[in-house]
Amino acid sequence: MLEPIYAEKVIVGVIHKKQFQWYVTDRELWYLDYVKFAQAFESHLVVDEYIEPERKGIEILSSENAELFLKRIQSYKADAATLLKLFEDKIESGEEEDVLDFIPSFLVDCDQKVFYSLFPEPASFEEYVPSDWKGTYEDFTALIPETEKYWINKDGESLFEL
Repeated sequence: MLEPIYAEKVIVGVIHKKQFQWYVTDRELWYLDYVKFAQAFESHLVVDEYIEPERKGIEILSSENAELFLKRIQSYKADAATLLKLFEDKIESGEEEDVLDFIPSFLVDCDQKVFYSLFPEPASFEEYVPSDWKGTYEDFTALIPETEKYWINKDGESLFEL
């Protein structure tokens, strides 16, 4: 598992086949439609110049190929307990400006075909989704299962508010 770094190594929730899982990955993996992304910025360049190794052959990440992609990024899986421990350690070390590292950036619901973004910088990941998906920029934290809310400590307090 990678350690979260603000706007670089991001925390992403994925729902696939009714199962929820956290990942900490490079942000570039989450342009679901690399074709749209390439066309928007550098239409003279081919998609392969943008694509991350984990996405080779998966230019458009969709519900149909999500299982293959999730197998490829298995080493980036994170569980809520590990994320909570990392978050608490960061706070205890006095690096409070690094609290932003732990805000989840994306929720990718492969079952409902919805991509939610809370990405903190001006990069509109939600615009680069497959045509049959909905992309939205909104706070999705209420949609996270209670047992997966790694920012809630054992006393029920939000680490973002401490």
